Amino acid sequence: MSFLIKGIVAIGLILYPFLVGYSLANGQYIWVSCLLIVFGLVRLFSKGNALLWPLTGFAILCGGLSLLLKDHAWLKLYPVFMSVGAFIIFATTLIKPPSMIERFARLAEPDLPLEGVIWTRKVTFIWCGFFVVNAVIALMTVLLASTKIWVLYNGFISYILMGILLLGEYLLRKRQQKLHQAQK
Repeated sequence: MSFLIKGIVAIGLILYPFLVGYSLANGQYIWVSCLLIVFGLVRLFSKGNALLWPLTGFAILCGGLSLLLKDHAWLKLYPVFMSVGAFIIFATTLIKPPSMIERFARLAEPDLPLEGVIWTRKVTFIWCGFFVVNAVIALMTVLLASTKIWVLYNGFISYILMGILLLGEYLLRKRQQKLHQAQK
């Protein structure tokens, strides 16, 4: 998939909660359902990473069920499924290493030492826990909250929490590395 198309799909999925909120406020959610299906199909037919298949399948499923059942609730459920899909992806890498966080860490440090591998595996467990909690909160926003609260959590707060976890892990990993280097 070209860099431009990947960028458009990524931006569209990041803005997804806002698109859903806007479409529901205007009573026109069908175009968002179609857009979600298109994003899923673009991912499906690209030669992307097989690890992303759960996210791809959930996009097509939620968009398709929204259209078939004429029910916008499926659009609001997509962030729940995204967290479930991310959990599946991260948990799979714990079963078939390297762990997801190790893969990310090796982008910056190809020669990650054993201590780093152990550390990143533990952090991958933490991310799995995060995705479970995030899925539960996202589901609660679908079932118990207004669309405005749903958009606020799924389009802003959850991203902030992911950013904090990502930055915190990076800073703590650097600290751990310095401690292990000082002990040598």
